[in-house]
Amino acid sequence: MNRGKRLEPGDTIGIIAPASFASSDQIEPAVTNLTNIGYRVRLGKSSFSRWHSFAGDDQLRAGDINSFFEDDTVKAIICLRGGYGVLRLLDKLDYNLIMNHPKILVGYSDLTLLHLSINQRADLITFHGPMLTSNFTAELDSETKASFEDALCFGYQPYQITNPHNQPLQKLVGGKAEGVVIGGNLTLLMSTFGTKYQPDLKDKILFIEDVKEATYRIDRMLTQLILSGMLQDLKGIIIGSFNECNQSDPEDMPLEEVFLDRLANLGIPVIANFQSGHCVPLMTLPLGALIGIDADQLTIEILEKVVD
Repeated sequence: MNRGKRLEPGDTIGIIAPASFASSDQIEPAVTNLTNIGYRVRLGKSSFSRWHSFAGDDQLRAGDINSFFEDDTVKAIICLRGGYGVLRLLDKLDYNLIMNHPKILVGYSDLTLLHLSINQRADLITFHGPMLTSNFTAELDSETKASFEDALCFGYQPYQITNPHNQPLQKLVGGKAEGVVIGGNLTLLMSTFGTKYQPDLKDKILFIEDVKEATYRIDRMLTQLILSGMLQDLKGIIIGSFNECNQSDPEDMPLEEVFLDRLANLGIPVIANFQSGHCVPLMTLPLGALIGIDADQLTIEILEKVVD
């Protein structure tokens, strides 16, 4: 896999808005906080643009992504926020350009689609981590900041990802596995099915998270994954944050039982309660990287360098 260069104090971070728009009163304090950490910030054209619910039209938003990858003075790219809109851009990205100008890309939620497409088509490790207006409008909490820096600044050697001290990982199914980790938001992952961006999960470790989805919908998506046959050669699963994913009816299956019922019979290790997704603190996970999981010892090890 290709890797971007490690982030260092004084480096320039480009901000792109490939999905929904954000207001200037959210952007300005977030830029200040990111600057106070020690980075220069360059806002893309989409940051203050608006077209319906999007941060500018599709051409503008895709153009920001391509131009920031091409610009070698930009060391890393962080997404403004999620929402909706990335799926509309996937055919407009220049994956050869991205492959030839590898750099750090950070985001989550709707940005799952950037991770999936760029991991596969540009052979680039990307990062499931904090976004500008979602996480930097207030001072970044210490555990989110430490995980962000572990990956982007110090990830030039293998390391272990740890959960916040008061939120331990949980064993759903025991065992060990090694494989390249891919994934992100479960709903967005499912939106790629039947398209050329549908990922190959063979020999992979799948990371999933979601927010505000009824438990029956989580059940339906996991069942679709199982029936597709895509999980047959999967090596392991990491379950991230599923904030506000509640029963829509008292008779519905609770979330933990959904995971046990759908995933326990796959014969692969499953780790739950990994704090990455729509949550605070938010642990940064390199996607497209080789990792090892031990569901008995409750460890997630990054087995290769993720930045140069």
